[in-house]
Amino acid sequence: MGKIMDVSLTFESKDEGTIIVGTNKGLDHLTYPEIKKMIGNKILIKYANQNEMVLSVSSVQISTSMAEKKNIGICIGKLVSPDLVQVGASIYSLEH
Repeated sequence: MGKIMDVSLTFESKDEGTIIVGTNKGLDHLTYPEIKKMIGNKILIKYANQNEMVLSVSSVQISTSMAEKKNIGICIGKLVSPDLVQVGASIYSLEH
């Protein structure tokens, strides 16, 4: 189980549902396919209070800034409210 990112933003898209956005300097050297494979189909969210939740991933978007930093967006669909994923929560991969 590898850490994907810390949540810096959550929002709701009319078409896609809830999207979680964050960064992880340790992944900046990886390619889009490598990060997407690492994320997989399910993610584990760990909150500051040690509560955890497993969610399904419906899509992944990755953009690279001019400073070569990766911004990772994980869509978790329309069934999950953006209020359930707090800024600062940590996102982990369930892939091995």
